[in-house]
Amino acid sequence: LHFCAASLCFYNPASLPGELNLSLTSHKHPTVYRGPDGSYFGYAVDFYQATADSNTISVLVGAPKANTSQPGIVEAGAVYYCPWPGLPESCRQIPFDNSNNRMIKVNGTREPLEFKSHQWFGASVRAHRGEVVACAPLYHWRTVKMSGEKDPVGTCYVAVQNFSAYAEYSPCRTNDPDPEGQGFCQAGFSVDFTKEGKLVVGGPGSFYWQGQVMTAGIAEILNGYSLKAVLRQVSGEKHTRAAEDTHDDSYLGYSVAVGEFTGDSEQGEKCKNSLDLRNLLRTSVAMINSTNMTFIQNFTGEQMASYFGYSVAVTDLNGDETDDVLVGAPLFMERETESKPKEVGRVYLYLQLAPLTFSEPVALTGTYTFGRFGTAIAPLGDVNQDGYNGRSEPFQVKEKGEKKIN
Repeated sequence: LHFCAASLCFYNPASLPGELNLSLTSHKHPTVYRGPDGSYFGYAVDFYQATADSNTISVLVGAPKANTSQPGIVEAGAVYYCPWPGLPESCRQIPFDNSNNRMIKVNGTREPLEFKSHQWFGASVRAHRGEVVACAPLYHWRTVKMSGEKDPVGTCYVAVQNFSAYAEYSPCRTNDPDPEGQGFCQAGFSVDFTKEGKLVVGGPGSFYWQGQVMTAGIAEILNGYSLKAVLRQVSGEKHTRAAEDTHDDSYLGYSVAVGEFTGDSEQGEKCKNSLDLRNLLRTSVAMINSTNMTFIQNFTGEQMASYFGYSVAVTDLNGDETDDVLVGAPLFMERETESKPKEVGRVYLYLQLAPLTFSEPVALTGTYTFGRFGTAIAPLGDVNQDGYNGRSEPFQVKEKGEKKIN
């Protein structure tokens, strides 16, 4: 099973009808899936395989502005299950959450405890060994304050056992509200799995937008889950904490990817993969040790405001059995002359030479002005069977999008 992210959406979902083109065997006869118009169908994509020995692979497609059957909820967002290969209209919504807003009594009056309308569920989707997570980073809830403020804490749902069991995971819905706490966290803005199946969630809005990363096990999320447990601490959860105010507006967790960079070949919590995360204004990508959630290394961009770190990906590109890092900077400007810069986008490749030692970055630059090359990067595995993993770096040209496979 190859890794895949939002990179397989060839069209800009904001401007065109909901449609996804997927071609892995023939560019002349791609599989086309269609979703509801205006739903942003294709905003996030991943492959799904129910079991490791299953011969059936399906496609999961996020549509964060789709309407659902949830009573009283407008544009909650949805994730679609699409059989592959399949017909354009063969996708069906996955019932992660069929309920309306939970309610609470305040001074004898029933008021909403949460607000699921326009929550952008399906903005991020990931699958791993039959387990699926999908998130709604704009989910709001009524804080613990009597004033009943609405904080965009974000939330995620996990699905297991071939979509027969579900549980919610909202790590920022806590007793620490408001911008200075986790109130603007937007958990699920980015999401990934470790190789062992632990969930990694990015929340770029915590602590005055310093950002935050959380990790928890799927089994622990499912164990003892109840809809009534609104404030819930998952056993074994780890997260980065607030730093000095000089780190405000860093957006840590804007994008996440997982890899092994410490040289420890054991599989387990104490020698877990590190996480690569985005730090926007300082144009750097931070590497975090997942054992104690501490920062161990940074990659720094070369151009301010290029959005270095907007996307990150980890894969072994040169076949040396070590993970390499790719970082997208979709607003990178190439200067033919000082007075006429061209915004083309750039992707940086860092080859791992030894534990925590990387090569100087190899730069891949887009060719179309305003193409935003590097907006998303996806490790595809060994697509052409040449012994090396490939990658896909999509970018958009005018109204339609394209992708580049190397």
